[in-house]
Amino acid sequence: MKYLILIIFIVLFDQFSKISIKNYWIDNSLITGLDYITIFGDYLRFVFIENPGIAFGINPGKPIILTILTFVIIFFLVFYLKDLISTNNRESLPISFVLGGAIGNAIDRFLTLFPNLNYNGVVDFIDIGYGDCYYCRWYIFNIADLSISIGLIIIIYQSFFYKNSIE
Repeated sequence: MKYLILIIFIVLFDQFSKISIKNYWIDNSLITGLDYITIFGDYLRFVFIENPGIAFGINPGKPIILTILTFVIIFFLVFYLKDLISTNNRESLPISFVLGGAIGNAIDRFLTLFPNLNYNGVVDFIDIGYGDCYYCRWYIFNIADLSISIGLIIIIYQSFFYKNSIE
């Protein structure tokens, strides 16, 4: 149950943040990808963009194929997580983070299939780096991406610091 609560929290927080940023940009007539809000100096700022592709702006084309593939991956992750939970596996936590992030981004991908909803891709807005130098800034991402990254970091950490017992 705690993993389900974590997944729901991630999805709700992700969607709330994306909707808030998008509405703020629209309400204040800000320019997508150009205007930004300074949060913590030049190190953290919010910039609204819609990414029609996948990680790091890679665009494989056909949004319907990417959306279907995303939902297939989510389907398998749900069953994998169910199996992990039933065996009390420590990977349940990081896979919950990954699944919550995958669902958050899948919602955006699904909404892009309906042009009248005015979604042009996954909403990204967190911009970290230094100054306005192109090479001094990281890719713009969202809460779902952050959740996926946290899950992967936990998996890597566990693989180095926890030994599997062989019986």
